[in-house]
Amino acid sequence: MLMLKGSRKFVWPLTFLAISLTPSWSQAVSAEPRSDSGAEGSVAQSAPESDTPQMIDSSSISDTNQLSVGSSTSASPSYLGMGLHLSGGAEGGSVGTGNANPVAPISSILGSLNLQKLRPRSATVIDYVGGLTYNGSYDGSAAYLEQQHALDVGERFSWKKTQLAFMDSFSYLHDGNFGASSFGGASAYNLRFTENGTSVSDNAEAADYIGTTQIGSTQTPFGSESFITNASVASLSQVLTRRSSISFNASYSISDYTGIDEGLFDFRQITTQASYNHQVDARDSIGFLYGYQRFQYTQAGVGNISANSVQLVYRHRIRSRLNLLLSGGPEVTSVSGSTGANGHQLNATAQASLQYIFNKYTLGFSYNRLETGGYGVFAGGNTSIFRLSIARAVSRLWSVSFDGGYAKSTSIETNIPGIAEGSYDYGFASAALQRQLGARVSAFASYQFNYEGSPCGASSCASAFQQHFVLIGIDWNLRPIHLE
Repeated sequence: MLMLKGSRKFVWPLTFLAISLTPSWSQAVSAEPRSDSGAEGSVAQSAPESDTPQMIDSSSISDTNQLSVGSSTSASPSYLGMGLHLSGGAEGGSVGTGNANPVAPISSILGSLNLQKLRPRSATVIDYVGGLTYNGSYDGSAAYLEQQHALDVGERFSWKKTQLAFMDSFSYLHDGNFGASSFGGASAYNLRFTENGTSVSDNAEAADYIGTTQIGSTQTPFGSESFITNASVASLSQVLTRRSSISFNASYSISDYTGIDEGLFDFRQITTQASYNHQVDARDSIGFLYGYQRFQYTQAGVGNISANSVQLVYRHRIRSRLNLLLSGGPEVTSVSGSTGANGHQLNATAQASLQYIFNKYTLGFSYNRLETGGYGVFAGGNTSIFRLSIARAVSRLWSVSFDGGYAKSTSIETNIPGIAEGSYDYGFASAALQRQLGARVSAFASYQFNYEGSPCGASSCASAFQQHFVLIGIDWNLRPIHLE
């Protein structure tokens, strides 16, 4: 029996997908968008940039311009890019130790759309990837179809000393976006859909802080339903002097697990930030950042959690080759309105990230220590998130990517009947190989291993879950449409 998961809730994204897959050959653009960069084996290549201090890049560690809206309006033309992406393979997994490893076929058809519209004082960016995945009969369960959709929309307005940006990030996925299992794994996703072939961006901490990073799998032990996340962000930056700037960010995000009947609960997150940055010289900057987070839960008996933090921020940049960010400081977490333990906790928050480009290599590393909503497992979590990503253009036609990540979260609220507490961890490791078959067509092969720990629920602790993905596929990126 074949079932369609969530078909009533999200018919409109399928219409959007159908539009994104419609071929158009009437227009062309001379400059290539990032989806075609692999044709020249340029995974590790980046456009030169000046050492002149950049206000937006150094003003805040959680820069909300991370939705691809922060680049210069003169860097690339306005274009519309579309793609069709097919893949197939197998997945297998086991619960606990010593269990059998059932294997099931898996295949997907995805569409992608990338729009960039540049104007003298504003820019619009839309990035979408989504489609359908067929999951074969798995350890006695029926085969089913599932949807996955990821949509980022951004609008930026720029004046001489001021920049205002609005962004929204929406996802409807079967698994958390940390590890990109819904799209076949992190390494495959990086080569097929990202600009530099790695998952560690110039501001990887932003998604963690505002609540768009989701960790874990809803297959086992949480069931086989998808969940929703959405974050809306506003950002204002102002240059004060030649060397100093300030910025203010605010966001509202939701995490909705109502389609999952496994005891997970929804929450809302409000986030604000204010930062000051001083450019010491062409390569170094220091600054201060104040952050506020508030988590509101819908389940009875679960109170609200708020966190206030102050950080000292240091950034070192050498053109587009190296970007180092270090920050840290104290954080005070407060729990109120809970039927369990209320009060205050003194914690530490810290971020570190490194992006390094050398010849044909791109290296990315990030670490983030912060408060999160608990990913539906806990009522708030003290969370540490690690990422490591490496990409290399082996030749003009071949590229490889290696990606890994690990996250661990410890519950903040305790002694609440029916609410899990303790710790929960999730990790993944992946590798992918891509070959260009033509100017617009490429093929890939990938493998990913996922490990999910054993959070304790209301009555028992689930067993640890291990999962394997092996995929091959083909990507066809249509000729970009020139919009100017």
